[in-house]
Amino acid sequence: MNDRPAATDLRVRLDLAYVGTAFHGWQMQPGQRTVQGELAARLARLLGRQCRPVGAGRTDAGVHARGQVAHVQLHTEAEGWRVCRALPKLCPDDIQVLAARRVSPAFNARLSATSRRYSYRLQWQRNLFEPFALSVPWPLDQSAMDAACRRVRGVHDFSSFCKAGSLQADNHCRIDLCAFDWEPAGGILHIRADRFLHHMVRNLMGVLLEIGRGRRRSEDLDWILAARDRRRAGPTAPAHALFLEEVTYPPALLDPDFTPPDATPRPPAAEGDDA
Repeated sequence: MNDRPAATDLRVRLDLAYVGTAFHGWQMQPGQRTVQGELAARLARLLGRQCRPVGAGRTDAGVHARGQVAHVQLHTEAEGWRVCRALPKLCPDDIQVLAARRVSPAFNARLSATSRRYSYRLQWQRNLFEPFALSVPWPLDQSAMDAACRRVRGVHDFSSFCKAGSLQADNHCRIDLCAFDWEPAGGILHIRADRFLHHMVRNLMGVLLEIGRGRRRSEDLDWILAARDRRRAGPTAPAHALFLEEVTYPPALLDPDFTPPDATPRPPAAEGDDA
């Protein structure tokens, strides 16, 4: 933080990593341990007031993050210094603040994001010392799974891959990366999009695994997408192998002095998507 006069519209970006195993997801929920709740409790202790961080994505229970981003709205430079210096030291063992820095007052961790990237890890043999991967004990047709990934790229309505009850008015997503890295011990699905629907990556992985086992064809992705019906897709893959890897933003919003010419006050942001 640079020396600046007192500010009333000061935003700090938090870059976060966490192990999701012991959390009931990102979003605060009564009686449940959540990432947002743990951060909010420590911010309240630091600031002497309530301060709820806004996250880029609402990761579900058991989902991990290596590149989650959140922002907090602060009132003074002193609060900014306190959060940037002290918050990383106050977090529990399963949350790490990788960076804390002031950004533009127009920065919004959810609404300003231009892309989000997730990964999903597979391993061929169960390994107690690799707990964050899905064990797949049967052979997979990797070529068929690769072909299915190619059909997912582009702009599609992903209603068939959205958790029932979470559909929105517009369920289109633009995917510019969907590909496996295959390794001797397993595989990693990398997927990046402008947005994700609730359980979208895990539901897609469920279908990809069925294709890999020969229970569906890669071409089936076309009619599953066209159906816009969750019942047409496959099972939801487990959460423990899913990671939020990266969230990207327009570079200008990372400048604390940047204010868009047409900036207007925004209402508090609702929670974001959940892959």
